[in-house]
Amino acid sequence: MICSWRLNQYSTCIDKNDMLLAKIIFIAVITVILSITISKFNPEFKVYITAIFGILVVYILFRELRTYVLEIVNLFNRYNLKTEYFSTILKIVGIAYICDFISLLCKDLSYESVGKKVEIAGKIIILIYSMDVIKIFLDQILLLVNG
Repeated sequence: MICSWRLNQYSTCIDKNDMLLAKIIFIAVITVILSITISKFNPEFKVYITAIFGILVVYILFRELRTYVLEIVNLFNRYNLKTEYFSTILKIVGIAYICDFISLLCKDLSYESVGKKVEIAGKIIILIYSMDVIKIFLDQILLLVNG
């Protein structure tokens, strides 16, 4: 965390997440400028630039997210909690984000119908994983009631 003091004694702090957002905004601005410039000469490259931007942002975010996921897993291990709860929920969130990303990419490539099918497939897979969460939740309730 980078902090500085002002004359009125209030501190202004910039943490790692602010820098992450600044990095993504910077890459987005460069992508838009590059896309506008290149699309004048070769319009089909605009799609490739957009796809590369999306993949780069997802890579940056997942690399950063890994640290937090490991911290949560360590907490689960420290308190002897079952990590299957967390891993199942994390899979559901990951499926939602990946399907949304792929769907938007398909729409950018003018394959909207393929994107819609990816969304439907993602929703069905999320429903399947949700059944595991519901089962775990009901098992815990029965354990408390019978307990």
